[in-house]
Amino acid sequence: MFIYYMAAASSFGGFMLKWQFSEGTHYTLPMMLDGTADRPFVYRQLLPMVANEVEALIPGRVQASFLTKLAEDPPVSNPLHRYFPNASDAANPRYALRYFVVYALSFLSMFLTMFLIRAVCLEYEFDKTAATLTPLVIALIFPLIQTEGGYFYDMPELMFMALGTLLAARGKTVMLALVTIVATLNKESYLLFILTLMPLMVTRFSIKRTALTSGGLLVVAAAVNMVIKHKYALNNGSVMEFQLSSHLQYLLNPRNYLRTEINYGMLMTKGFNLLNLLLVALVVKSGWHGLPKHARQQGLIAIVLTVPLFIAFCYRDELRNLSFMWVTFALVVCVTISTALAAARVRGQDESRPNRARHDLESTLPHTQ
Repeated sequence: MFIYYMAAASSFGGFMLKWQFSEGTHYTLPMMLDGTADRPFVYRQLLPMVANEVEALIPGRVQASFLTKLAEDPPVSNPLHRYFPNASDAANPRYALRYFVVYALSFLSMFLTMFLIRAVCLEYEFDKTAATLTPLVIALIFPLIQTEGGYFYDMPELMFMALGTLLAARGKTVMLALVTIVATLNKESYLLFILTLMPLMVTRFSIKRTALTSGGLLVVAAAVNMVIKHKYALNNGSVMEFQLSSHLQYLLNPRNYLRTEINYGMLMTKGFNLLNLLLVALVVKSGWHGLPKHARQQGLIAIVLTVPLFIAFCYRDELRNLSFMWVTFALVVCVTISTALAAARVRGQDESRPNRARHDLESTLPHTQ
């Protein structure tokens, strides 16, 4: 657990160093808390709603004491503003408490995600050691996929996708319906993610029941979407940002496959850098065919849904928008690690055989003084 905590902390720290909570944009955390952020960002209301409710439940004297403590010796007395200087909204007395709440919930989401990914890997009966190592890999590369932006709802999104996959694989439809409500409040695209869960439910239910269950989940997600979008219909922005032309121009420029950026304080390859693409291709080649059929089907549905939407509506190489595929990618990583561990064990056994044979031979020879 402590190793997972450290990995989640490193991952979340990498995110905060790059993006904080969108200070200086039209969708800052204070604007999200007030419901005045631009669409579609304002739709992602789960953590802002929770933070607002938490603040309402805390007695005024406790809030006053908290704010007084933060203001004692700035920035030393305010740990978020001290270690993330660009997180300026954390020093605003009107929003500081709720900023800390969202900060804690975002980190907790990443921490829980690691256990959920491990549980999903074990659900498919993969190697236990590989299943334990896979979440470490996913957590550490997570800030790298936040290439053009990173938001507090990214961590809960991955958590809910892993949880949805686990519940679908186990046939827990009632719990999945409840998760769908909460996950759609976090990000409206969960509606489409439901479609990727159908191959998993087919392993538990008949095709008819799977279709009815999936249809019911889609209705639930659509209802949540309609309520949220109606509530913020007059906000600036739009439901979706169409970026097909500019995105195609970006993808057709060869120089964009050589980009770099700073992650964890060091220079690294960025986005669709050729080295990143090569590494992903090698991992997928190694692990794809080791996945169960229904896991591959989930991945294929995710690709079919994601690629057109990514090209038409996403900004440049914003890899975080490929989120539908991340659970499948985690499974591929797990298979790859499992394969590598198995190969290492075989090599270890092969190397030990000559030594064992030599020892056996020496033990049969007569000893001389």
